Amino acid sequence: MIGPGKREVDLYVRTYTTLLQSSGVIGISSFEPAHITAAASLHAGVTEREPDLNAFLYSVQRLPASIVDVRLIVLGQQRGAFLRAGYVNMDEWQIESAPGRRRRWLFDGSETLAAYIASTSDLDDLIPTIVAYQIEWNKMHRIIDEDERLQELIALTKTDGAVLTSQQIAEVGERLLLSTQDWNRLKGIWGARLWPNLRLIAADKKKYELRMLGGSYVGYTRATRQWYAPVARLLNDLEL
Repeated sequence: MIGPGKREVDLYVRTYTTLLQSSGVIGISSFEPAHITAAASLHAGVTEREPDLNAFLYSVQRLPASIVDVRLIVLGQQRGAFLRAGYVNMDEWQIESAPGRRRRWLFDGSETLAAYIASTSDLDDLIPTIVAYQIEWNKMHRIIDEDERLQELIALTKTDGAVLTSQQIAEVGERLLLSTQDWNRLKGIWGARLWPNLRLIAADKKKYELRMLGGSYVGYTRATRQWYAPVARLLNDLEL
């Protein structure tokens, strides 16, 4: 049997590019059916009950740490687009980054995350990353929600100074349906944020919303030119 191919991927791309052309807010869940149908190799376990840690950690590395607190993600090509949309104090937002992707993020310290998008390839990278993150977060939420013992173990970490035994820590990984290797990878990447993040996963599902400000090819061209302008000036100076 031939699996999903170019047609399914093209459908996925058309789905999010079409929806993002609206001026409103779009729920990331709107993209999930097309994401699943596309069957990307980077998210091979998308339909499995068990968490796909490869896909989740790939997304974790390409998104800023504040993504755990975020509800709304706003994308724009230029500063003027954010200003026109009412985001007038972005100079006061926290500048953030992600270890696996060189992109400048701005976080309002509450629940809104903003990023500049310079090309359609930025969207092609960012949308599947966010969708995969939400799907895998919600898998783990569902597993925790159905396991009272796992809820109890995670809740124990709320107490100041509380430390789980090594056996209890291993049990958390097992009950999350993670292999020992995957559990160790998750602990290593989240570090001190492991238990706070797991408490957030236990508390609620993720229902990210996305808003695209503009998104025309003319805008992408203009944004690229603005980015390249200082580089061009430097190259001209070197040639003199």
